[in-house]
Amino acid sequence: MPKKKILFINYSLHSGGIEKSLVTLLTLFDYDQYDVDLQLFANDGLFLPRVPKQVHLLPPLFPKEYRLNIRQALPALLKNGHPLTALCRAGVTCAGLHGTMGERLVKMWRCERCFVRKNPVQYDAAVAYMEGQPIYYCIDDVHSRRKIGFVHGDYTAMGLDRAFDTPYFAKLDAVCTVSESCKTALQTNFPQDAQKCHVQYNLLSSSLLRQMAEEPAAFPDSGYTGLRVLSIARLSQQKGLDLALPAVAALRRKGLDFRWYIIGVGPEKESLLAQIQKLGLQKDVVFLGEQANPYPFVRACDIYMQPSRFEGKSIAVDEAMALSRPILLTDFSTAKDQIADGKTGLIVPMSPEGISNGLERLLTNASLRQSFSAELAAHDYSNMEEIRKFYAILNGSRTAEPN
Repeated sequence: MPKKKILFINYSLHSGGIEKSLVTLLTLFDYDQYDVDLQLFANDGLFLPRVPKQVHLLPPLFPKEYRLNIRQALPALLKNGHPLTALCRAGVTCAGLHGTMGERLVKMWRCERCFVRKNPVQYDAAVAYMEGQPIYYCIDDVHSRRKIGFVHGDYTAMGLDRAFDTPYFAKLDAVCTVSESCKTALQTNFPQDAQKCHVQYNLLSSSLLRQMAEEPAAFPDSGYTGLRVLSIARLSQQKGLDLALPAVAALRRKGLDFRWYIIGVGPEKESLLAQIQKLGLQKDVVFLGEQANPYPFVRACDIYMQPSRFEGKSIAVDEAMALSRPILLTDFSTAKDQIADGKTGLIVPMSPEGISNGLERLLTNASLRQSFSAELAAHDYSNMEEIRKFYAILNGSRTAEPN
């Protein structure tokens, strides 16, 4: 029996949770049954080397210079013979300046769709692994018997554009999301497509995480003896890092001995650095950049903190739970889908005061941290059965009915 031909679509493979989830799925895929192509808008990112050799990485929809800062991208594109792509890049920059997340994605796609090539291959299934442009490209420019889209967050909280998305979602055979709360948000916004909606949890292997966490954690201040608080987050407004900085400053003024470490990159770094300077936290907040293996840092931290404004189902939080770290979350809409408040961590109000109060409880109460860690260690958070659910969705079998 011939293999089924599958196409995955994503924007890039930078160090975010969506990208990590996609690479994990591809690593565990059954290549005896499926022939897999991967289409990225830009073939770059920390996770690109982790794509399995069995995956056919297609030429990117845009040249590598497209992903540069606009001041670097335009001259580089022009110099390398891509004048139309330079025009597109300028339009996308303007489109991304104003509006909600959804409005910006729509305006950006209206520019990009004029310049991307159509995929000429006929697929058995195409999987747009991210909301926005990957879904739009999947519908507009791919030939496939089945089309599946992923939304990795709370559709309402993300501020996506329901009017623009409605005809696109109508053409999808299935819409996957990462938690029950996110599924409810999808069904509320698209009641006509409610039966297409599925919960597809991000794949997680506790044994693999623990193995990877055994490497040394290369903190730049290896001699530091205070408590370590860790966050893994894109440096963006969504992740709420700016909310946590005043909380850190308030607790340092109280004399608590701890440092906050942040793994990630993103557009808000300069504004966060300015805020750190203003609050006098230069020695108390440490940016660790991108880390191909963040798990030694997770294992070595005393508290894992996610101060987000909204999340789908945070992979970083799931991984911190699998490594038995005490968790502090703000009360974003899906927080209760991840931890049990007061049992495996704390869920606090989404404000500097709420974060400060919760973080102080954890920093000053070792027995509370130990009880959270013990409760987390008593469970196995592996969920390898999720890949069987995904195969059912991919093939359109009855077992893929909404859960």
